[in-house]
Amino acid sequence: MASGLPEHPYPVNIDMRGRLAFVVGGGAVAARKVGTLLHCGAKVVVISPALDPRIDRSRVDWREKSYKSGDILAAGDGMAADVPFVVLACTDDANVNAQVVRDAQAAGVPLTNNVGDPAQSDFYNVAKIETDDCLLTVSTKGRDPARARRLKQELCEWVGGMM
Repeated sequence: MASGLPEHPYPVNIDMRGRLAFVVGGGAVAARKVGTLLHCGAKVVVISPALDPRIDRSRVDWREKSYKSGDILAAGDGMAADVPFVVLACTDDANVNAQVVRDAQAAGVPLTNNVGDPAQSDFYNVAKIETDDCLLTVSTKGRDPARARRLKQELCEWVGGMM
């Protein structure tokens, strides 16, 4: 994890099919992240005392609890196969999110994201437009998610007739 946001991030699409993803938090932001991860084929574990109704409980492994250090490896015996590929910290508590990121990095998780602080993240999400055969993404390099959503909407209107 580098300090600050990168001036020139490396854009990439990641195959999440069958990969383990942990989402800490169960609110509206977590619901969006969980939905995207499930759409991409990830195996999703959610750690949260409550779940937003938009999270389909039948499609996730819900750990109904507040996050505690060690929860990231609690899925199994701590072997590498049990280490999530990605961890997203989506709580409304900055201290908990920061702890999640520290714990994930210490556990060897390849990709971590603190949705409340892009500077504490290995990556940040993009706004996307997806059809059966095309994926367009919009990024403000983690600096302004609301602007990325506005740009996405403008792009949707602009290319609507082309797709």
